[in-house]
Amino acid sequence: MLQSIRLRNLRSFADDDHSPYVDLKPLTVLIGKNSSGKSSFLRSLPLLRQSVEANTTGPILWYSSYVDFGAFSEAKKFDSKKNIIYFDFKFDLKIPDYLSHTYPFDWPRTRKISSEYILITVKVGVTETNKKTVAKELILNIHDSEYKFIFKENQKCDLFIDDNLQELSEELRFITMNNFLPLIITASNKSEHRFAEDNLNGMYRYFSEKLYIELKKYFQGNTSESTIKNGIARIGVNERSEIKDVLEKVFKGNKTFIRNLEKKERIICETVYGLTLSANISSLLSTLNQEMERTFSNVKYIAPLRATAERYYRHQDLQVKEIDHTGSNLAMLLRSFSTKENERFAQWTSENFGFKVRVEELGLHYALQIQTEDDPKEYNINDMGFGFSQILPIVASIWMETSKPKNGSRIRNISIIFAIEQPELHLHPEYQAKLAKMFVLVINAAKEKNISLKIIFETHSNTMIDTLGDCIEDGDLEAQDVNIVLFAKEFNSSTTNIKFSHFNNDGFLEEWPIGFFSGRR
Repeated sequence: MLQSIRLRNLRSFADDDHSPYVDLKPLTVLIGKNSSGKSSFLRSLPLLRQSVEANTTGPILWYSSYVDFGAFSEAKKFDSKKNIIYFDFKFDLKIPDYLSHTYPFDWPRTRKISSEYILITVKVGVTETNKKTVAKELILNIHDSEYKFIFKENQKCDLFIDDNLQELSEELRFITMNNFLPLIITASNKSEHRFAEDNLNGMYRYFSEKLYIELKKYFQGNTSESTIKNGIARIGVNERSEIKDVLEKVFKGNKTFIRNLEKKERIICETVYGLTLSANISSLLSTLNQEMERTFSNVKYIAPLRATAERYYRHQDLQVKEIDHTGSNLAMLLRSFSTKENERFAQWTSENFGFKVRVEELGLHYALQIQTEDDPKEYNINDMGFGFSQILPIVASIWMETSKPKNGSRIRNISIIFAIEQPELHLHPEYQAKLAKMFVLVINAAKEKNISLKIIFETHSNTMIDTLGDCIEDGDLEAQDVNIVLFAKEFNSSTTNIKFSHFNNDGFLEEWPIGFFSGRR
């Protein structure tokens, strides 16, 4: 599950490995002056979605239907001398969810023991070669170990483990296969470009063999090779503190090894920790690739300039799975709802916003009719002011994703991420407050349904932020579920600085810059 994001050398973000990650809480609020970097940060999410959805030759698709970053040369920080853009992430992988899946290069099937969760920091560096964006670096930080892959010409790559170049690098190759992260394989002279199981499992075999050589000296001389190797295959990926307990379980019937483990615990555990982690790096990359692609595919982007409502819409026989990021297909979406779904949606908007929306059939056309709680008459949405056409795509998209029943999935806890730009546009402050309360409502409802929902929105609305504080004070929202991210540029600087504010348990903002909205310091 995606926990945090950091951008480096993209637009106004510096290439600084000490810059902070932005934790994605259930509610992440991005605020700052115009051109401070908050829009670039938020739009990186739909950028990642369009990159994993398209059949591309490189990892990043800078221009497509959601957002337009131009090209690599335009997206890179203009005053930076370094020709690499970094997308950095922190993922919390729940490994057991993936064990039932079979991939041609998956974990050894005998593996039974491992940490339940693994926190992985992923740093993806991309550059431009012959006007094409290509992967240049991939860095994985797992527990306290670092694996760095440097991608070179002819699909070759070097592997550094904790800054030490590995001999295996001579055999390493990388292939993209339309994945977000390159797939690391080994190649022999006989099958250098052949997609074979030996190539895919090469890193596992290499490091497992090294571990076997290191461990066999701690067993009785007549212990069979298969006994030791089968045990190694069951160890999996663990933190250092877990290694001893895991080894005792795996080799509990071998008294000689257990005796040596007690005498030389530090040496054995360090050896097992490092080599088992290295052996499983290819499989972790495969798992991580799938998690990233699922996560980015579940980004729901709502742009700031949403479509103007039309008086009439023509019938179209199109299947609508989600709201377009401009809201232009809102009418088609509502028309695709069943009668019960439309009734539920109308009841929900009535309870939370004080209006109902209905699709009216008019021959070959249909219209969206709005009825407010203080007026018994229905009106065409085109006659109701700009605010309704702006708020409806947001509320309809969130309701659809959190209220409609979902098909079962073998992999649980996939995040739904809403990235919303300026949701308060053209809304009276009363509706801005209602929208913030709706965000709180759906976050709580998602928790009850075990849905991992994150709403990330960019705003200039003091009302929405104050309303979140009120919800915390009233006990409707937990303070730790909100992250307030402050974007600013220092005077006469092109570089974005990121700082954080937060609510205390009483709903008061702390670490809040004086005069942030008023401009008075």
